[in-house]
Amino acid sequence: MEKYYVKSLIGEVAEGLDRLIGQGIIKNDRSVILYGLDRYSYAMRTILSNKGMNNIECYISDDEASVIAINQDIKNFACRYLNHTSDLIKIATVSERLMPFDDNARILIASESYALEKKKLEKLGYKENIHFYKVCDFFDENIENMFRNKQRMSLKEIQLVGKELLLYVDKLCEKYNLRYWVCGGTLLGAVRHKGFIPWDDDVDIFLPWNDYKKFIEVFEENERFSMLGMGTSQVSEFSDAFAKVLDMRTLLCENIGTVKKINPVGLDVFPLIGLPGDDKERHLFFTEYKELNRSIWQDFYAENGDKNVFAKYYEVQREYLDKYDFDKSDYVGVIGTAYGERDCTSVSVYSSTLRLPFEDIEVNVPMGYREYLENLYGRDWEEIPDESRRVTHHNVCAYWAQD
Repeated sequence: MEKYYVKSLIGEVAEGLDRLIGQGIIKNDRSVILYGLDRYSYAMRTILSNKGMNNIECYISDDEASVIAINQDIKNFACRYLNHTSDLIKIATVSERLMPFDDNARILIASESYALEKKKLEKLGYKENIHFYKVCDFFDENIENMFRNKQRMSLKEIQLVGKELLLYVDKLCEKYNLRYWVCGGTLLGAVRHKGFIPWDDDVDIFLPWNDYKKFIEVFEENERFSMLGMGTSQVSEFSDAFAKVLDMRTLLCENIGTVKKINPVGLDVFPLIGLPGDDKERHLFFTEYKELNRSIWQDFYAENGDKNVFAKYYEVQREYLDKYDFDKSDYVGVIGTAYGERDCTSVSVYSSTLRLPFEDIEVNVPMGYREYLENLYGRDWEEIPDESRRVTHHNVCAYWAQD
């Protein structure tokens, strides 16, 4: 198989809207209602605007609490920044807009649970392809065929593959005298559980930026192990500022909402970079990178979900990684993660390395791991969370590649 395949879900929304425009169902002299308060309904608004359509009446949702909360946010924003709210798109509950029955309603739905939304509207008397229309349901026969007849991996099997990837990377870094440390949930697991967090399904490491680049240069690719992502030859359709080491015996589908990524099960490799020593400069650095990331996704939506947009920003992202030398900085960290500024520490955290057990192998852990883990997870990081919080945060399905 290829190392990866990316399917733009926002591109699917754009194609569905094009189809409805071509059929004359969507046109500027007929207002439409967008169903839902999620990335797909918001994408419909952006894409329709891109196509010169200014015919959106409102958003609707059956989640009354969300409608109230978002309307409150809009009012707070309006009172601070707007003279009037006449140009804002209204948000209403399903009952507010669709009850009593309105034969003139034209509702657009882009949802992975379209069948469920269809039943809700039909109960109110609305008919498919008359009052409401399926923009897309995101079914992709190519993706379905990739996974057909494949055996799904259990969590234990995913963890076993992750551990084997980690062992391979550990030996490679030792061979070439490269610094690496486990990070994120893998570090938390190593310290708190002496292995995987029982419900975790991935492995994370980081290397100082110069070591990261060297790691990619010396990586020993073979039939089983490969790489993709930032700094590798396979980068053009990924916006992430990190790389993955892959186990080619496996196949994984990750749905991040905007795109579906299909690639082998991987170990995430993050560049650990230098940061400004001054608090305000460091905050500005993270803020500027956050704005760059926002610009990437803004362009992605502006181009109706064209995944080729990501390649345009590769060199700009590298500039952020190159800006400060890890070994000459008082503060270091990782950019592009959900943790933001919490994902940085004093460089002293990495002044020396411990070897700690991880399942039945040993891995590198930074001596100052407590500062790092407290930044990410709070002062109670050593406590086992209650059962309701023992879940993975990744929307993935993994399979063995062979039928």
